[in-house]
Amino acid sequence: MGVGLPDLRDVVNRTERLPVQQLETAYFDTPDGRLWTQGITLRHRVTQGDRGSKWTLKLPAAAEGSTMNRTEVSWEGPRDEIPRGASAIVRGLVRQQRLQQLVELRSTRQRLLLHDAADHSLAEIDDDTVTVKGGPRDGLRFRQVELELHDAGAKVVRKVTARLKGVGLSPETTPKLERAMGFPVPPAAERQLGPNSSLGDVVTAVLAEGLARLLEHDWRLRAAVGDAAPEDIHQARVATRRLRSDLHTFDVVLDPVWVSRVRLDLKWLGSALGEVRDADVLTGQLTGAPEEIGVQLAGQRAEAAERISAILANDRYLLLLDHFQAATNSPPFLHGQDDINQEDRASRVLPALVGARWRALRRQVRKSGHHPSDERLHRIRIKAKQLRYAAEAASPVMGKAARRTAKAAEDLQTLLGEHHDAVTAESWLRERAEDGVSPAGAFEAGRMAAEQQRLQRKIRHGWRRTWAPLAKPKRRRWMS
Repeated sequence: MGVGLPDLRDVVNRTERLPVQQLETAYFDTPDGRLWTQGITLRHRVTQGDRGSKWTLKLPAAAEGSTMNRTEVSWEGPRDEIPRGASAIVRGLVRQQRLQQLVELRSTRQRLLLHDAADHSLAEIDDDTVTVKGGPRDGLRFRQVELELHDAGAKVVRKVTARLKGVGLSPETTPKLERAMGFPVPPAAERQLGPNSSLGDVVTAVLAEGLARLLEHDWRLRAAVGDAAPEDIHQARVATRRLRSDLHTFDVVLDPVWVSRVRLDLKWLGSALGEVRDADVLTGQLTGAPEEIGVQLAGQRAEAAERISAILANDRYLLLLDHFQAATNSPPFLHGQDDINQEDRASRVLPALVGARWRALRRQVRKSGHHPSDERLHRIRIKAKQLRYAAEAASPVMGKAARRTAKAAEDLQTLLGEHHDAVTAESWLRERAEDGVSPAGAFEAGRMAAEQQRLQRKIRHGWRRTWAPLAKPKRRRWMS
């Protein structure tokens, strides 16, 4: 299979050749590759000479802001029995489909361990000769060299990589499953849209992107086993709210019965996620609160998180995902409409659809008067968010003008979101001060409530400055 590994003893202090391994690795997925699409692989491996065999679920790196740091989860067990733990993590992806063996790779692995002067392990070079059994590339043989880092610094990695490349052995990052099956790189959710796209293309992309966002955080929530990271809760909630908003924007070309049903289910899901999210926001706002208040807040979050676990296992939620999966392949478009239909050029229709969201926001601002109530400001925030999502959906087609509208709407949404969070925090703290905490805790809760009230006043006095750029005629000209 070509040249051998180069001599690296002058790059590191010592090299150690480990015993050759014979590996049999089977990969499992649904027939339509749902794990692969999310960047997940499930494999079963037998290593000759080892006792037993091992399943490994390889997961993508944690999303920014997530506390989940596991990228591999393993279980002992035979190939004919997929571990319950693995099935539980990917249940939202698999649903009614079945995990099945796609291919088996038989590998001969040459291993070279690299040591530093203190004899610490820096890295391991695995030189695999692989034969594919089954699948569309049955009988394929290939060589793959991988560099597994242990405690190597960047300088050592550069030198080792350069030496390997010097003999034509560039370390591979391509997954073996991709080479064995001919899979493409797991696709990004975003579809390729442009000025010539149809309205149907835009709606299909919106549905696919929304489902991808939700599924990405579905498996992360399941992997966390009741201790979901705040960022994963937040993003899952954002995904549900964005989908609800997008369905409202594009309901003119979608089956109203289908839209009504899935928007109701999304509201149910979003409400449950919102209970945990509210607790997380409060936790962030009440840093330094007395311990007894922190304990109450932690208990509130734990109860809400339990409800999320129950929802993830609920058939209603799994059926909702199935509805969206089917819709990404065959959207439930209306047919025979006189004014707007999915074949229309998106650049002709989108300005009016986004413009409807703009006008709804403007009406809400006008209704608020000079001294809007907390509830009015909250409604303005919701309308700003709907405008933002609609403009973002239109951006691949409408370009810079839509992106600027989306950014201005986001600025207003964010500011009024801070106001709403402060209102919620004040209310929660005053409830604690009146009932359920010690006199000292009540005093501190009252003090913190007053701080939240001051933040509300500051935002209330200045929110129109953030609204002003969005209200400029040039910002909405493209929507006319």
